[in-house]
Amino acid sequence: MQIILTTPANPDLHSFSRELQSTLETGLVSVLLIKKAQLDLPDYKELVEQVRPIAQTYDCAVLLDNEPKLVHALNADGVQISTSHADVLEALNLLKPEYIVGAANINSRHQAMLCGEAGVDYLAFGDFTNSPDEDAMALSKWWAELFEVPCAVFDPTTKTNRIEFGAWEFQGLGENLWNGATPAAKALKSLSARQQKN
Repeated sequence: MQIILTTPANPDLHSFSRELQSTLETGLVSVLLIKKAQLDLPDYKELVEQVRPIAQTYDCAVLLDNEPKLVHALNADGVQISTSHADVLEALNLLKPEYIVGAANINSRHQAMLCGEAGVDYLAFGDFTNSPDEDAMALSKWWAELFEVPCAVFDPTTKTNRIEFGAWEFQGLGENLWNGATPAAKALKSLSARQQKN
């Protein structure tokens, strides 16, 4: 299982850069999703420009949050779209095949199949900013067992020692790693060790 790690909502750039580097040194994070949250565009660009080089130094792909038109300009590796299917199609038309396009906040089998057929690199069910509900977990298990397009399950709020593993290829983490009592790198290593025992 690979890790997609989302950045905190409004990080202090100096302290976060150090913590991010120590976390990426574990070699366990495949993708860093730079969350836009409530940031305005200039602040978001500053955040990307600060953390992108750190992530890419560790061969970690950097995805922007619903900003496909900034991917090339900011030297990112792709984008995650969590708004609408029309926006997914726009991102695919704009960025493929050179860049990664993921689709999140998928809430039905029909929507998932449309995104899969359109050519996304991965998809995620439910709200990627909260723990998955029963419907999102059921859809994730259904998709992971039947289809080749990778599936991500985002669970950025559950304590890392209670994360549920499944057949999906990517596990999304976030605030639960950054704000936990244990340093992020140590918590990530513990999570990986527990997953390998399952």
